Amino acid sequence: MKKFYFLFFIVLLTTAVISGCSEKSSPATAGSDQNSEEQQTLKATISAPKSPAIFPSILLAEQQKDIELITWETADTLLAQIQKKQAQFIALPLNMGANLYAKGMPLQLIQVNTFGSMFLVSTDDKVQKLEDLAHQTIFVPSQGGPPDILTNYLIAQNNIPGVKLSFVNLSEIGQQLASGAIQHVVIPEPLLSIVQANLQTDLHIAINFEEVWQKQFSKQLPQTGIFVNKAWASSNQHAIKQFQALSEQAITDLYQQPDVSLPLLSDFFKSNEKIMESALTNSSLHFQTAQQARNETEAYFKILLEIAPDSIGDALPNEDFYYNE
Repeated sequence: MKKFYFLFFIVLLTTAVISGCSEKSSPATAGSDQNSEEQQTLKATISAPKSPAIFPSILLAEQQKDIELITWETADTLLAQIQKKQAQFIALPLNMGANLYAKGMPLQLIQVNTFGSMFLVSTDDKVQKLEDLAHQTIFVPSQGGPPDILTNYLIAQNNIPGVKLSFVNLSEIGQQLASGAIQHVVIPEPLLSIVQANLQTDLHIAINFEEVWQKQFSKQLPQTGIFVNKAWASSNQHAIKQFQALSEQAITDLYQQPDVSLPLLSDFFKSNEKIMESALTNSSLHFQTAQQARNETEAYFKILLEIAPDSIGDALPNEDFYYNE
């Protein structure tokens, strides 16, 4: 039944994107001639999940009066946004974007902005490395998602015996840790810093997936990128160029202007600045165009194709998946 629902979702989503977004001209360029194009203010909507990938967009929405930020948390929300043509730029986990692309959706990746930012944490101070988790139960959110896939992969690659993976909802992680029902869990930012700040017991990072990935493969671990509709992209190249430049600057500002960025992040996530400072520090955010990130993204996809091929639609995306400026 789940497989049927997912396929039905893909059909609807593909139809919505083909018939909707591709017909919509960018408000940044519609009606503009070439001479005035450079002076146009970018008018666009960004849709993103509440993950580190949204951090630079929070700044953009504050700094650029004609940029709006909306969020999505479920496939249904994302579908509704696309059907209503609500966003030109959509932040998606890379494997999700590849999966939808494989099903026929005309998506193109324009940038990768989030690397790693996922951690295995524990309330047991004896657990300091992967080998310490032998014969333990590790909890991961989202069965079949990157936390599940990558944790399984690292356990298998390092021959850690007797490890059992179980699943927990993101919204329940804090409560389960506090009650002692779980000890070891894979968790992303900014939820990690929020849970750490509110938990009475110590919660420490045992494994930083980005560090482990770099040590094992000498590459970064790309996680989330910005996608656009292919047809829209071909007729709105200037809007994409503007967005790329603004995004790169916003990521720089996140770290170099904390007096500006932390109050904005704190307000958005309804949290205090100390917590958001921790979340930002733990998040590996930097700007790469799709072409710049292609080698690392393909290396990541090849691993997924070996261990969980259905997570990227059973095939590596072809070169058309990567927007070429």
